[in-house]
Amino acid sequence: MRQFYATCLVAFTLAGPAAAQAQKPLNDTIDVDKSHYTLFNPTPRKYMRPMVPDRPGITESPYSVDAGHVQYEADALRLLTRREATAHGHDWYVNHALAKIGLTDRTDFQVALDSYTYSHNTDDADPSQDQLYHNVGDVTLRLKHTLVGDDDSRWALALIGYVQVPTGGAVGDGGYEPGLVLPAIYRISKHWTAGGQVAANYFFDREQSAHYLQLTPTLTTDYEFTKLLEGFVELVGYWDVRQASWRSSINVGPQFDISDNVQLDFGAHLPVTHSVDREYYLGISFRR
Repeated sequence: MRQFYATCLVAFTLAGPAAAQAQKPLNDTIDVDKSHYTLFNPTPRKYMRPMVPDRPGITESPYSVDAGHVQYEADALRLLTRREATAHGHDWYVNHALAKIGLTDRTDFQVALDSYTYSHNTDDADPSQDQLYHNVGDVTLRLKHTLVGDDDSRWALALIGYVQVPTGGAVGDGGYEPGLVLPAIYRISKHWTAGGQVAANYFFDREQSAHYLQLTPTLTTDYEFTKLLEGFVELVGYWDVRQASWRSSINVGPQFDISDNVQLDFGAHLPVTHSVDREYYLGISFRR
């Protein structure tokens, strides 16, 4: 695992200076001052930056939604499977959605809703422990602010603060969960980007009735093969402060840019170490 991170770091370091000799790629296609646009004075559509959703990976986008515009991102369908000794289970997520609205050119407000979750857990050693839940899940309130970049720059850095509200009952996490995320992205070339983030998540353990801190660093790279097709690979680490070892997973999949305002994606989130759920998903993002 350490070798993987080291290899990625060396590759990104060497690629940066070489790519800098090429024509400077910008996230915004038009060089114009958009600082005066707000929720009530929306950015004209001709000045909107390219859509970069937070999905499908764990790594968030450092780019905010243009002022006065809305963006919708959702797991249309996601399957999670897990097994630990004789215990196993699976979850189905339907329309776990994230809605965003641009407040300024650099800040947006977001609401996430786990629209429907079907969860089934069982233990082969004790069938009486069989559990089945299905309901609307938790709500999360988020605020994103782009600290650096967004206009006329090769890289961007943002800060995201959030709190998850325990509205989901048995299918939710059972407690308030605040967190901070610091995502960044660097455009190596016109078609190739690399990024990552550091996240501090204050999760709630329902069985222990207590909160715990988890750190979630990521590394990701995205390549645009054509105007329609992109692909990404993402490495995710998990450090639970209660434990003395890392867990990790890898996220892979294609993305289809149907238009400037619509993107489809599907893929798999696969465990590299134990105690990580295996996931398969189909998603959609669009804006207006």
